[in-house]
Amino acid sequence: MTTVRPGALRTAAPLLAFCVLAAGCSAAPDDGGEGASPSKGSPSAKAPEPSRSAESKGAFVPDADRLPRTRAEALALARAVAFRPEEWGADFVALAPGESDPGTWAVLDDDCRWSREPLPDGVLAAVSRYSELPLGQGRGAVRVTAAVTVHTTEAGADARLSTTLEEAMRCPEQEIRAGERITELNSVGRPAGQGQNYADDSVFEMGTHVRTVDGRALTSPYHWTVDRLGPVTIAVSVRGTTGEGSPEATSVSSHGTVTMRSRLVDLLGEKP
Repeated sequence: MTTVRPGALRTAAPLLAFCVLAAGCSAAPDDGGEGASPSKGSPSAKAPEPSRSAESKGAFVPDADRLPRTRAEALALARAVAFRPEEWGADFVALAPGESDPGTWAVLDDDCRWSREPLPDGVLAAVSRYSELPLGQGRGAVRVTAAVTVHTTEAGADARLSTTLEEAMRCPEQEIRAGERITELNSVGRPAGQGQNYADDSVFEMGTHVRTVDGRALTSPYHWTVDRLGPVTIAVSVRGTTGEGSPEATSVSSHGTVTMRSRLVDLLGEKP
C-alpha cells in the first residue's frame, strides 16, 4: 500500500515520531477511528471463509485453523480484543452507547461525514467501544474509541488501510457528528519492514478535534492509529484535552494498541 499520502510529506517527521511512541516497540462516530469504508453493502446471507495468501510476508502469521469463519465467531473475537472502559485506566467510563451496533461499520460519505452502514460483503464483524475520562471543573473529557474489524481476507483488510490514506487526502476535515469535527488531518502509512515490525501494515493520523459548545469552538489534539494483523484491523482514536491532569494522547493510544495487538496475536497466532 502507499506509505505516505500525497501532500503529507511536510508532516511526515512529527507523525513518524508519534508512530514510534504509539507503537510501544523498539526495532497505535469517532468511528473515524476505524478507517474509511472501501465499499458499501448489506450483510451476505453466508459469509465466505477467511483466507490467507501463502505468499504473505507480513509481520503476523495467523493460524488458519484459528481464524473466525462465521459472523458469530468473528464478533466474539472482536469483543474479546476491543478495550472496555476500565481497561484504559482509572476513572474511564463508558459513553452512551458504549458499543456500536455489531451489524454496522463506519463509513465516510462523499460529504466527509461519518455514519454507520450495514456490514458489506467481505466483513464478518466490526465492533467499536466508546469510553471517556471526565476531567471535571468544566474541562471536558478525554474520549477514546477502540475498534476491531474482522475481514474475510487479508486483501480486504489491506484495501481498507489503503483507502484510509486516500480518505485523509480527500477529506482533511471530517464531521464526526453534529457540532463535532476533525480538522487539519494528516496521515502516514508504514507497511511491515518499513520502520515497524509489529503489524502487517499500520496507518497513523493526527489532526485537531473541534467541538462547538455554547457557540464556542473548543479545540484539542486528535490522534488515531490502525494496525492490520492478517485479516483483522485494530484501531484506537483519542480526542484529548490539554492541561494539568490530562493524560498524553500518545500514552493512551500506545496502551490500547499494544495491548489489543497482543491479545489478537494470542488468539490467532500460530501455536508453537
